[in-house]
Amino acid sequence: MNRTVLVKVDLEDNYSHKLDEAFQQVDEIINENNNQGYKVVSVTPLTASGNYYDNSENQSYGYGYSFTTGILIVFEEIEE
Repeated sequence: MNRTVLVKVDLEDNYSHKLDEAFQQVDEIINENNNQGYKVVSVTPLTASGNYYDNSENQSYGYGYSFTTGILIVFEEIEE
């Protein structure tokens, strides 16, 4: 039997602080599920994107970027 857990994070703003929080959440969820008899079979980042552009008189420019919004962890029950 598999179990799927979504860890919600938003690394768009204040990246370094939220990265530490995300790591702690993932660590706690993995340890909790390991203790319940599950092992990790996959970890997938969920991403979103944004963009910015400026169209002033003398120049115009734009750029796009992506950021992590969540982490999907799939566990499989360990059969003894």
